[in-house]
Amino acid sequence: MKINRRTPPPPAPLATPSLLPCQQFALGNGLQVTCLHDPSRELVKIDVSLPCGAYHQPRPIVASTALNLLNEGTSTRPAEEIADFLDFHGAFLDLSCGMHRSEIGILSLARHATGMIDMLASMILDSTFPRREMEIYLRNKKQQHADNMEKTSYLAREAFLRLLHGERHPYANRVEAGDFDRVTSEEARAFHRSRLSAPGCRVVLSGNIDDALPRAIERHLAAMPGEPLRPDAETPTDPAPPGLYRVSKPGAVQASLRVGKSGVRLDDEDHAPFQLLNMALGGYFGSRLMSNIREDKGYTYGIQSANVNLARGAYWMILADVNARHAEATVDEIRKEIRRLQEEPMSDEELQLVKTCYHGEVLQTLDGVFAQADALKYYLEHGTDASFCLRALEQARRCTPESLMLLARKHLSLDEMYTVIVGP
Repeated sequence: MKINRRTPPPPAPLATPSLLPCQQFALGNGLQVTCLHDPSRELVKIDVSLPCGAYHQPRPIVASTALNLLNEGTSTRPAEEIADFLDFHGAFLDLSCGMHRSEIGILSLARHATGMIDMLASMILDSTFPRREMEIYLRNKKQQHADNMEKTSYLAREAFLRLLHGERHPYANRVEAGDFDRVTSEEARAFHRSRLSAPGCRVVLSGNIDDALPRAIERHLAAMPGEPLRPDAETPTDPAPPGLYRVSKPGAVQASLRVGKSGVRLDDEDHAPFQLLNMALGGYFGSRLMSNIREDKGYTYGIQSANVNLARGAYWMILADVNARHAEATVDEIRKEIRRLQEEPMSDEELQLVKTCYHGEVLQTLDGVFAQADALKYYLEHGTDASFCLRALEQARRCTPESLMLLARKHLSLDEMYTVIVGP
């Protein structure tokens, strides 16, 4: 049969995500362990989540410094031996300091995974925080900070978060050059140990998990202190008045924009529909902002919008780097596109395209055992689990052009927007 290549094939039905079964148990000290088993993999990923993020630190840089020194030496293993051990076994170590939690992750061949548990436990429970390695780390981070302060995109993000939360709020995460000179090895060690609490920690194992791996977790991490931490103190926000704010960066060849406001939290019933609305505005390559400001006007190579969830709130923002001459015109076009969402229902064709893109994005976050483990960690941190994705897809499926127009009026008020322009 001859194929008519001028006629596109009919769209296939969207696949329904399937979640891998997970097993959960707790050690006697309260440490929570979650396992996602996939025997088809040759790898195992071990993620340890610790309740010691930037929100809890006594001053800037302490939390990230403490985390990044964990692999720089223990009482029995110098830094070189730790690095050689990981290299010899083909393992990959990742250290990530978040706002409320820090994470240590190791990706390893399944046959070496139990040895990785021993190494992880040693790093977490027995790190010595050597002064020389800390000085090297802080010197490098200070130079990185100096480089960032020359970037308009970095300055725009920092200014936006300070306006939204307040100058001294932990979510503003304000860092100055002098902060890198004040951190001491003793301070990093004291902070890490003060936040080390088994009931507040979580281990997620994913991949080809054999019976020996959970036993190794229990054997090596049972010594973690079992005293629960006190609940986080609530830090009130002190937002600036909404409006337009300019930050001068002499010599910059472009301007960086941030336009946004408070967002929609994960536990809000509007969260999934708002994700759909955000995707239509600036959440994918064919979005309205990209079509207008990149393709039609040529003001930028890329513009996007995102809703960022935090443990104690959320914020929504549009971000772009534009030709400095067109910064104000770009802001005008952004406001015009938001008003269009509020005043004109989108077409059924556009809504179906956006729903399909959103569905594909959810499928991508659940594609494979390691992606599902990452999704599960995120949702556990926000008090739910990966089944949230399935419920969100059902909510998005029921959205109509009229309901999204009302949602834009509810959550995208132009009078509540902060606009930051950083440039020459």
